[in-house]
Amino acid sequence: MKDARVLWIDGSAGASGDMILGALVDLGVPLAAIRRAVSALPVRDFRLSSRRVARAGLAGRKVDVRVTRKQPARDFRDIRRILEGGKLAPPVRERALAVFRRLFQAEAEAHGVAPDRVHLHEAGAVDAIVDVVGACFGISWIDPGRIVVSRLTIGHGTVRCEHGLFPVPTPATALLVRGVPVTGGEVEEERLTPTGAAILTTLADSWGPMPALRPETIGWGAGTRDFQGIPNLLRMVVGTADGSGTLRRREVVAMELTVDDAPPQTIAYASERLQDAGALEVFTAPVHMKKGRAGHHVTVLCRDQDLDRLATVAFRETTTLGVRFRHEGRIELERKLERVKTRYGAVRVKVGLLDGRPVQAWPEYEDCAGLARRHGVPLKEIQREALRAHGTARPKSRGGRKSS
Repeated sequence: MKDARVLWIDGSAGASGDMILGALVDLGVPLAAIRRAVSALPVRDFRLSSRRVARAGLAGRKVDVRVTRKQPARDFRDIRRILEGGKLAPPVRERALAVFRRLFQAEAEAHGVAPDRVHLHEAGAVDAIVDVVGACFGISWIDPGRIVVSRLTIGHGTVRCEHGLFPVPTPATALLVRGVPVTGGEVEEERLTPTGAAILTTLADSWGPMPALRPETIGWGAGTRDFQGIPNLLRMVVGTADGSGTLRRREVVAMELTVDDAPPQTIAYASERLQDAGALEVFTAPVHMKKGRAGHHVTVLCRDQDLDRLATVAFRETTTLGVRFRHEGRIELERKLERVKTRYGAVRVKVGLLDGRPVQAWPEYEDCAGLARRHGVPLKEIQREALRAHGTARPKSRGGRKSS
């Protein structure tokens, strides 16, 4: 069953976009399939190839992205336009957008500017787009139920970037790895690139040594340099979890704030900004505060490495003077997105699985709302059509609302 399938990523040698691609291809993801997925994007002037190489005496797969023409600097709107303009499967596109959103936020914080004013040079070029989209496509191809990443080696020393000579880890990489286990390592080089850090910190479900599993396939992705005595290789292991059941146990951080001096519109906008910044969930509840004042209690669920960034958003967008947080565990159903065709258009349906069987299903709101506006029909009609096309009996009303 899917959730019993675990992908463990060994980043003890560091990580970069091409190392991640190389390991995925070495695992069995066809390079031709990655090439087709990337070629469906409105970008040109690159070549994607792969070869076997040796690093400190160990064999690995080196994937090369060769850019054939100088590329312009790109901001996040450019990246979004490229990703949404291609024929990517929704899970691949959403993962790639999440990776780039995280990368832009880190660069913005490092340079002290707003995210929409950041123009990525090295990371914004075609090679990074190929790396990120190829990695997200490869992960979807393998389709693991859980991704675990080891402690990351980041290196030390200095590296020359677009703006000059920077310390290792570079400012953006240092921000990207907040809250995750890292080590400098012995080699005076950049071992973890911003693109590699953005991919792994976005996709990882948890961090640590190889979990209890039964290995099935192993892939090695090679970096460009060959260090003496230290294999410059990223290792990926796919296996079956050694245990019973298919429920996923995850660790999350619950961040809370309570305000009584902000209008509802401010809270609604702040909730949107928190979701855009990477929150897993944001929900609010009315509360009575001191002296009988009405207020709002906001709860944000997020990953530990995203806590500081989301707290910053909360301070900027609300009137709170402080936030509380705690670490919690939660048990999740395995989930997947399925696309169905209705007489109004295509709709994605989120499906929750227990022991491989669907137990929950609900159409994606954005898809249904867009079709409802386009065709001038009620939202609930689109939702009914989507569930009917999916073959799912209409569930009981959600969130305590009565069904009509």
